[in-house]
Amino acid sequence: MVIKKIALAVLGLSCYAASSFACSTIIVGKQASTDGSIIVARNEDGDKGNHPVHYVRHPAIAKGFLFVSVQDNKFKYQMPDNLMSYTGMPDFDGKDHSYEEVGINAAGVSMSATETIYSSDKALKADPYVADTGITESEVTSILLPQMKTARQGVELLGHIIETTGAAEGFGIAFADKNEVWYLENGGGHHWVAVRIPEDSYFVSANQGRIHEVNLNDANNVMYSKDLADFAVTHGLAQARTDGQFNFFAAYTEDGANDVTYNYRRVWTMQKLLTPSAASNSFQDGNAPLFLKPDHKLSVVDVETVLQNHYQGQGDQYDMYTTNNPTTKYRPISVYRAQESHAVQMRDNLPAPIANIENINLGMTALGIYVPFYQGATIPAEYQLGTADADNVSAWWRFRKLQALVMQDFPKYAPQVKDAYAKLTQSLQAQRADFEAKYVKVYAKSPKQAQKMLDEFTRHTVSQVFDLTDQLTNSVMSQLSTDVSVKWLYEGA
Repeated sequence: MVIKKIALAVLGLSCYAASSFACSTIIVGKQASTDGSIIVARNEDGDKGNHPVHYVRHPAIAKGFLFVSVQDNKFKYQMPDNLMSYTGMPDFDGKDHSYEEVGINAAGVSMSATETIYSSDKALKADPYVADTGITESEVTSILLPQMKTARQGVELLGHIIETTGAAEGFGIAFADKNEVWYLENGGGHHWVAVRIPEDSYFVSANQGRIHEVNLNDANNVMYSKDLADFAVTHGLAQARTDGQFNFFAAYTEDGANDVTYNYRRVWTMQKLLTPSAASNSFQDGNAPLFLKPDHKLSVVDVETVLQNHYQGQGDQYDMYTTNNPTTKYRPISVYRAQESHAVQMRDNLPAPIANIENINLGMTALGIYVPFYQGATIPAEYQLGTADADNVSAWWRFRKLQALVMQDFPKYAPQVKDAYAKLTQSLQAQRADFEAKYVKVYAKSPKQAQKMLDEFTRHTVSQVFDLTDQLTNSVMSQLSTDVSVKWLYEGA
């Protein structure tokens, strides 16, 4: 999510600084994917190693209520009646309504929130963040998922909140349903723009606003705050134009020295991996295209693999892990302080319980594995547990223990973990295809029997992942113990 800067603390935001530092996002249109699914994927990177997230399902609620932020600011929002059930991934210490990060609701609409971005000093002078009462990254998912029926409606709802109540910080958010996917960015406290991802293309982002030139007359593909351009012109953020075009980035978005090392290379790397034919060093200056077509249609594993990248093969100055160089100035896509990563698939050709999938990787992506959870599946208890103290039960700590051990000597231990997880991922993909074919037939005759089948498949999948993770943990621990013995061997006089 977020890396709070000193400037933001001056603005009064430090009192409720988010628990996460940064994110990397990939969104794939349905015609650009191998199976016709919309893919929304993002790494959620925390500010410390011991900060688990829970994977939960909230029940439907008939009566509306006053939502009050669990943060230190005073944001409040009146929730309407007839709220839908939805999944979320809240911080373990956030009372189940804090930084829910990703989820799918009963209407089959998903969100990934948020990609932390920043407005320029000039834009913030004209339209400051509403620090005391504005909406923050923490609340957006919990407020919007229970009530939005389409991706477009989600954009409209959040846009209205930004314009009327205000935003307390900068963010980029993805909204998806089975038909389309949108990405929204705010500029300052009350302005925003959203673009529809082309069906034959993909979009990537890395902690900097990415929406540049837009056509304000294209209602099918662009939405925005009502005075977006006029406000910018009035306050000297943009020049008046008569062609309907508007450069949101130039008017509202920060572009500074930190972006060069923290963000530019992540965007360039993601695009280089997904579209090698279009790779250009010029993209490294922050002017990477907003949308690109992949060289080949992308599977969810292709997307997940990109989010596991740590600049391997790009040289010592970039790959901090393989070279044991934690002081490199270039921030990789996969970092150890990650809380989770998700790759959501939205599909329109399967029964509702298995149409949408949340593929979840807990902890550091490069040393983890994406586990598929169908929307209709019962969430295993292990995924709903975990605190800042290590335990022997929660899924989060099961993965984190292995990752912590591997990080003692990444070059030595990481290859075996990556290889083992890659082989299991390939097996799980085959198992998924076989399961879905069988499920469709059973569901047509007996949805109740199909539900039992779905829960059994989920449990079997998780068991395979847990078993392998335990094996890897014991293997690395055995090798580490041998290394320690050699280092501290004492045979007597």
